[in-house]
Amino acid sequence: MRFLLFLPFFLICTLPCQAASQTSYEQGKNLFLSGNYRQARAVLFNAFKENPADPDINFYLGRSAFELGDFETALMAFERILIMNPNAVRVKLEIARCHLGLGFKEMAKQYFREVLATNPPQSVWRNIERYLAAIEKEDKRHFFTGTFTFGINWDDNVRLSPVNDIIPFGLFDLQLTGPSAKPQDDQFYSTTAIFNHVYRLDNDAVSWKSTFTNYNAFYENQQDLDINFYSLSTGPVWKAKNFMWNNYAIIKHIDVEHDRYQGAYGFGSVLTVPVGHALLLNFDGRIEKRDNYPDSLRDSTDFRLNLNPVISLGSNRISILLFKEGEKTDADFYSFDRIGWTLHFERALHWKTAAFASIGCQQTDYDEADPLFLIKRSDAVQELKLGLSKLIWQSESDNMNLSSQLIYTYTDSESNMDIYTYRKNLVTLSFTLGFF
Repeated sequence: MRFLLFLPFFLICTLPCQAASQTSYEQGKNLFLSGNYRQARAVLFNAFKENPADPDINFYLGRSAFELGDFETALMAFERILIMNPNAVRVKLEIARCHLGLGFKEMAKQYFREVLATNPPQSVWRNIERYLAAIEKEDKRHFFTGTFTFGINWDDNVRLSPVNDIIPFGLFDLQLTGPSAKPQDDQFYSTTAIFNHVYRLDNDAVSWKSTFTNYNAFYENQQDLDINFYSLSTGPVWKAKNFMWNNYAIIKHIDVEHDRYQGAYGFGSVLTVPVGHALLLNFDGRIEKRDNYPDSLRDSTDFRLNLNPVISLGSNRISILLFKEGEKTDADFYSFDRIGWTLHFERALHWKTAAFASIGCQQTDYDEADPLFLIKRSDAVQELKLGLSKLIWQSESDNMNLSSQLIYTYTDSESNMDIYTYRKNLVTLSFTLGFF
C-alpha cells in the first residue's frame, strides 16, 4: 500500500529528468549530424550528466569530441560503452581511431585487428586497411621515390651554330667551316632517371636524403654530341613546422661521346619556408669545383644562388626564379658572372591536363678579353617555353603514375661576339613514369 502511494511521487520526480535527457540527446545528435560539433558536445555532455549510462549519449558525445580533436574525452566515452557491451564492434573501431589520434599506434592496431576479426562489411574493412597502411607508412624508416623519363627531341641547331657563318674579325671577315659553321638539325632520344632515398631517424624532424640522377642523350646523326651525365647528392634534412632545410654534398660526372668531359664535386643548401597557405619561398645555394678534362684552362670553381618563390592560387601556379652565378677558371678569359630570371605559369585544366608557359633571360659578362677577338665577351640569352602535360595512368594505391609532356622551347642568344649569336628551336615529347 505504501509502495502504491509512493509510485506517483516517484514518476513525477523521474519522468521530467528522463524527458529532459531524451530531449538533450536528440538535440545533440541533430547538432552532430549537421556538423556543429562544438555545440553538440556541450549539449550531449549535459545529457550525459543526467544519464551517464546511456550508450547512445556516450556514442555521440565521443563522436563530437573526436571531431574536435579532443581524443581523451572521446576515448573515455567509448570505453564506457565497451564496459557495458564488450562486443560493440563499431565502438572498438572508434576507440582505435582515438588511440591513433593520441599517437598510441600499437593500441590502435590492436583494436583495428579485433574489428577485422569480426569480418566487417567491405567498406569498413577497406577503411581499416587504409588506417593500417598509414600507420605502417609512418613507422617506416626507408622511403624510395623516383621518376624515369623517356623523350624524343627535335632540335634545329644542335651545335648552337651562329646565325651567320661569316664573322667580322678586325679589318677582315672570318669564314667559318666545319660542322659548327651552319645550323644543323637532328633528332635525339633522351632518358632521365632520378632515384631518391630518405632515411628517417628516430627523431622525425631529422632525416638523411640521397638522390641519384642519370641523363643520357643519343643523337641520330651528330653522334659526337652524345651525352652521359651522372650525379649523386647526399646529406641531412631538418624539418620543422615553418621550414625545411636540406644540406648536401654532391659529385658529378659528364661523358661526351663516351669520353670523359667534366667531373665536379661540391656542397649545397636548400631552405624552404611556407608563408601562409599560398606562398612557398625556396632559397638555394651551391658551390662546386669542376675539372674539365679536354682543356685544363677551363678548370673552375663555380657558385650559384637562387631565390624561388612559388605562388599557388586555385588551379593556377606561378613560379619566379631569380639567380646569380659565377665561374672562376684557371684562364681568366673563360671566367664569368651571370644573373638571370625565369617566370613560369602553370594552370590545371580538365581531363587531368595542365598547360604551362615560361619566359626567362640571363646576362653573362666575362672577366677578361677573349685572346682571339680582343674584347670582353657579353651574352644575353632569352628563352620562351610552352607546354602541355597530361596524366595518362595512375595506380589504385596512388603510388605510381604515368604522364606525358609536349614542350616547345625557343632560345635567342645575342652576343657582342657574333660567333655566339644564335637561334634555336626545340620540340620535346616525353613520357614519365613516377613511383612514390
